[in-house]
Amino acid sequence: MYVQIVIGFLLICLSQAVGAEESAAGGPKQTVDKLNSVLIDVMRNAKQLGYQGRYKKLDSVVRETHEFDAIAQIALGNHWKSLDQQQKKSFVQKLADLSVATYAAQFNDYAGEEFKYESEQSVKPTRVTLRYALQAPKEKPVKFEYMLNQSGGRWAIINIVVDGISDLALKKAQYTSVIDREGFDSLLNKLTQKINDYAANNSKQG
Repeated sequence: MYVQIVIGFLLICLSQAVGAEESAAGGPKQTVDKLNSVLIDVMRNAKQLGYQGRYKKLDSVVRETHEFDAIAQIALGNHWKSLDQQQKKSFVQKLADLSVATYAAQFNDYAGEEFKYESEQSVKPTRVTLRYALQAPKEKPVKFEYMLNQSGGRWAIINIVVDGISDLALKKAQYTSVIDREGFDSLLNKLTQKINDYAANNSKQG
C-alpha cells in the first residue's frame, strides 16, 4: 500500500506564519488536514466506493485544497506564456482532472494508515511548508511535505514532496519535455489518456 501511495503522488501526477489570530477554518494546516481526512476516509471505504465513488468523493476537496492555476504555471515554465487563454484553461482543467483521478486510483485500500502532523515552517510571508508522516502498523513512515501558498485570503497546496521527491519538479520535467518534443496538444492528449487508463484499470478492480 505504501508503494502505491508514493507512486501515486509522484504521478500526480503541488505563508504567512500561522499566528494565534488565524481562524480555525482558514489556515494552511486546516487545508492539509481537510485533504488528508478525506483521503483516509476514502481508503477506509475504498472497496465499497469503487473507483467512481472514490473519484466523486475526492473531486471537490482536491480542487478546493490545491491551487491548480499556480501549479499549472510552474509546471509548464516558460511554455505557459506562449499559450492562449483557452489553452491555459484547458490545461488547468486537465491537470485538476488528472490529480483527482490519481488520488482515486492510488488510495484504494486501507491498512491502518493515518497522517501525523509534525511541523510547520514559514518560507515567506505568503508561503508555508507543513510536514506530516503517513504511518501504518509495522510500516516505515512516509514523509510528506506540503507547500502552500496564500492568495486572496485562501491557503492552497502548490506542491507535495514525498520522501524527498517533489511532485511539482517531476511534473515540470515531464511536461516541458513533452511540449519540447511533441507540442502542447500532445501533452493534453497524454494527460487525457492517463485519466482514461486510471478509469479503465480501476473499473476492473473496483
